[in-house]
Amino acid sequence: MTKIEQRVMASVGIIYAAYLLVGGTALKVYALVLSGWTLVQLTWVHKVFENWAHVGLSGTFQFVTYAVMYTHLAVQLTLAVLLVAGILLARDFTRSVLSQKQLAY
Repeated sequence: MTKIEQRVMASVGIIYAAYLLVGGTALKVYALVLSGWTLVQLTWVHKVFENWAHVGLSGTFQFVTYAVMYTHLAVQLTLAVLLVAGILLARDFTRSVLSQKQLAY
């Protein structure tokens, strides 16, 4: 391989890596991780699960509704970002799996 070919291939590799790091799926993963970390910083997650255990499975919907309604706006926004990023990642994953199955047939 000549020097020019090596430089071109290195440039292509850098551009491809940058594309992967700022692509749509990567940005969704960053949003999911960052919002999860923020949620842990804003709340006492262990206390939430402790209190949730007291209401049982039958009171889960009411507990979650009250927990979201009566928390700070920052926590609500963080939960919204977490939920949207999770749904979009699940959609991307489902599309990827389905397209791979179609290619197999």
